[in-house]
Amino acid sequence: MKRTQLFPLTLLLFLTGVLATSLVACDTTPRERKEAAARELDKLDERASQAASKTKDELKEAGQALARQRAERKMREARGPVAGKQLQMERELLGEYRDLSAVTPDRLRDAYVHFLQQVRDRKDTWTPEDWDYANAIYKRLNDREKALHDDIILRHATKIKALQAEYLALENRADLKDYQRIKKGQPGQ
Repeated sequence: MKRTQLFPLTLLLFLTGVLATSLVACDTTPRERKEAAARELDKLDERASQAASKTKDELKEAGQALARQRAERKMREARGPVAGKQLQMERELLGEYRDLSAVTPDRLRDAYVHFLQQVRDRKDTWTPEDWDYANAIYKRLNDREKALHDDIILRHATKIKALQAEYLALENRADLKDYQRIKKGQPGQ
């Protein structure tokens, strides 16, 4: 019974709200409402145009920075490796696993662990050129993994995949840092 009494009260409150809203709307003419709506649409159009222009400028700037980054990489590749630097990096990053052709399937996981530990320790001080050397060593390590793939036990293969993913994340972070340096217009290291 109380429920039926609440319904008219709820309906009354709703109708009061509708009536109050329509009284406010009654203070303007249709022409004034159209003009106000047109002004708001013009403001929205202007903001959208500004945002599109800003986005276009940012995109152009990003494209230029990426082009400069590619150009720097090509210059490093054209220069080629510095005599002795590749051997030094192999000694540092691979240690006792330097002769990858001698690494057995049950020792490959240890080679990756050692490599990644060295990369973690040095990553913050490396230049883009250092990363080039590290990438070349990483590629050789992955080539050895492919050659031994069928003989690696599952738990070692899983650990190797995790270490590969970590390396790629570290390398991508370094690429982003280099991109940001280039975007700011700072010279290479």
